[in-house]
This record gives sequence, C-alpha cells and structure tokens, in this order.
Amino acid sequence: MNSSRDNRSSRSSRQRRNNQNRSRRSSQGSSPQSRRGTLTRPDTGYSLHSRRVRRDYRSTNPLTFLLRPRVLLLIVILVVVIVVMVLGVSSCVKRGNESARQSIEESAPKNEQDERVAAGVSASLTSKFTEKLDEGELLEKIAKNADQYDDERMLDLALAEPASRAFIAAYPSSDKSSRPYDDEVTRGKIPALYQWDDHWGAVTYGDGPLAVTGSGPTALAMAYMGFTGKTDYTPTQIAQQANKNNYADGESGSKKELFIKLSDSMGLVANEYDPSAETLYSISDEIVFAAEVKEGTLTDNAHWVLVVNVDDNGSATVYDPTSSAVSSRTWSIAALASASNTFIALSPSEKTLAEFGEKANSTKDKDDTEQTDVTEDDTYYDESGYDESY
Repeated sequence: MNSSRDNRSSRSSRQRRNNQNRSRRSSQGSSPQSRRGTLTRPDTGYSLHSRRVRRDYRSTNPLTFLLRPRVLLLIVILVVVIVVMVLGVSSCVKRGNESARQSIEESAPKNEQDERVAAGVSASLTSKFTEKLDEGELLEKIAKNADQYDDERMLDLALAEPASRAFIAAYPSSDKSSRPYDDEVTRGKIPALYQWDDHWGAVTYGDGPLAVTGSGPTALAMAYMGFTGKTDYTPTQIAQQANKNNYADGESGSKKELFIKLSDSMGLVANEYDPSAETLYSISDEIVFAAEVKEGTLTDNAHWVLVVNVDDNGSATVYDPTSSAVSSRTWSIAALASASNTFIALSPSEKTLAEFGEKANSTKDKDDTEQTDVTEDDTYYDESGYDESY
C-alpha cells in the first residue's frame, strides 16, 4: 500500500511540475511565428512544429509567364521589329519593280500622237482611238458629277451626242457666259453649227441652257453667216433678242416670229410657207428653209432645222443644230414635208446683196415651182413610227 501511495504521489508531483513548466512558458510568451507553428498535444514530453510549403504555380503556368509586363513589352518590341523589316524589304522590292518597269517603258517605242495608243499605228487610226478614248473619259466625268446639272436634258444630250461631251463635262464649273466666234466662215457656204458649241451653249435661252433649247437661234445664225460671211450675229446675239421679245417659247423652243421678226434687222428676208415637197425645190444659193419639225420625227423632240440643199433626186441636206446624226445623212423632201409644222424661207435682203454688188432674185412662188413626181406619199415608216426616204 505504501508503494501505491508513493507511485501516485510521484505522478502527481510530475504533473505539477509539467503544469508549472507550461505555465512558465505561457507567461514568458513566444513569437507569432513560433506560436502558429507549435502543435499542442497532451503532454508527451516532446514539442512538434509544422512547416508550411508554398508552391509557386507561376513558374509552371506558361500563360502566366507570358502575361508578365516585361515579357509582354519584349514581345511587342519583337513584333514591331519584324513588321518594320518586312515593310522595308517589300518597299525595296516594289521600288525595284517600278524602276525596272519604268526602264522598260522608256526604252519601248511610243506613239507620239497619243501615248495611250500603241506605237506603229497610223495617224488616222490613232486619231480615231483618241476620239473614242476621250469620249469615254468625258462621259465618266459627267456621270460622276451628274448631280451638279440642274437640267437633266444636258445629261441626255451627253449620252446622245459624243461631240457635246467636252462642253457638258466643263459646264458645271463654267461661268455660263459666251465668247466671240472666231471660226472662219465663207459667204455663199452655210456652216453647220450646233447648239452645244462652247461659244454659246452655256448662255440661258428660254427655260434652260442654249445647248438644249437653242435650235431656233442656231438655225437662223447658220443662214446669216452663210449669206453674209459675217459672224457678228451668233446664236448668242440672236438668243438675247429672242429672250427680250418673248420669242423663246413653244414646243420647239422658239416661236416662228424669231425668224420672221428678227430677220429684217439682220439683213435677211423671211417668208412663211406651208410644208410641202414642192416648196423645197425653191432652195438655191440665195434661198434656204428653216423647218420646225415635229416631236418624234427626225429626233425625239420638236425643234428647228435648216434645209440647205436639194438634189435632182429629191434628197435634201439638213443641218440639224440638235443632232449630228441627222446632219450626216440626206432626207427625202417628202419625208421632211410630212415631219414639219411650217417652212420659213430665208434669203439675203437687197441691201445685203448690194453690199456685194449683187441683185436679189425673187423667190419662186410655190404654185409656180416645177412639179415633180415626188409626193408626200413617197415615204415608208420604220419601226419607230417615222418615215424614212427610199
């Protein structure tokens, strides 16, 4: 029994000492790191410490590595260097190719008349190519600036008349004025004039530019220049007088009074006739006829033309201020008569002839003209509905 008591007393003594030791360590304190790292267990006489192991995942993740600022900066610099090198090489190659091509072009033979046409092509063919090439360029320019034309008839004219395109292409930026007509004219020879000529086409006549409304003034100007050899009355001067006197009106753009009233002040004589084939046989060196043709006959629109000659076969030469196609062929006098509303004979006055030491021949009366076998029925109608000459 004494032995058991001694054992219990011994254990109690050891326990008290352990408790005192723990209490002493607790009162002395320890660092945060030692406190966090110390594991407390039932007293076994040993102290165990844990150690945290931190793994750096950045060292094993390639994407994380590439997204580091310094790495990104290096990548950007490398890409820029590569792009600059590629562009430099490409530029050098391009300059080399251009230099080689230019050298080849300079050494190749050229067409001195128009470099757009191959060398060795004849001058006449080169001129034809040049005309067509210019027409295409002008039409492209007109199409691109189509919204700058207040009058759509100008665009229709450009499509229908290649010769008008140079004037129409320049029209939007022009000052809409006329300029003196300095082309040479010969007395006794009627000149073929067109209303879109840049000498007068931009001036206002009636409800639009003379280029699309001025067949009347242009026809009268042709007669005047042919009979006098002078150019002081151009379509511009005639249009000004017609605007002032309200002659710029009607389906054809000009009233017949334009010819009847203005001719006297110009040294011409004007007489009106009903349209007939026989009347046109009165044409001579001193007589021509202005004809007001109907809509849908010679062209789509009503307008004035000048009939300047009739041959023995009854074919007439017509100078149409609105159409080079009409002017380039002959027409049967019967077809012209059926296409017209009225004829106005124009001839130089006695005063005008006296300037040249000549005497006027009286105009044949239409009832006294030579009768021919040509009648207004000697026509046929094409698919467009208009009669053509045989």
